[in-house]
Amino acid sequence: MHLRRNNKNRSEVSFDEPLNIDWDGNELLLSDVLGTDDDIITKDLEATVDRHLLMKALHQLNDREKQIMELRFGLAGGEEKTQKDVADMLGISQSYISRLEKRIIKRLRKEFNKMV
Repeated sequence: MHLRRNNKNRSEVSFDEPLNIDWDGNELLLSDVLGTDDDIITKDLEATVDRHLLMKALHQLNDREKQIMELRFGLAGGEEKTQKDVADMLGISQSYISRLEKRIIKRLRKEFNKMV
């Protein structure tokens, strides 16, 4: 008797509770309506882990290589720069920056694979 009387005042709702029935006769559950789109939480977590791994891999580079990557991709909080801009800042050619960048990215991939 006590449970029936308090059932009117309950504030808990099951995720599997039917809310309505669609045109095809299927029940529309609360769990169908609630949730996150495309696993937002998982994507945020993966992005955080990837950033952490990238920073760890960047520490394996020498200062010049690290500076090139930070300038090119805005990793130090700045804006991304073109290869030409980075080359002008460092006093070397754009083609040399391109070659260095490819080599650095290859090294970073190897570091990533070791960590994962």
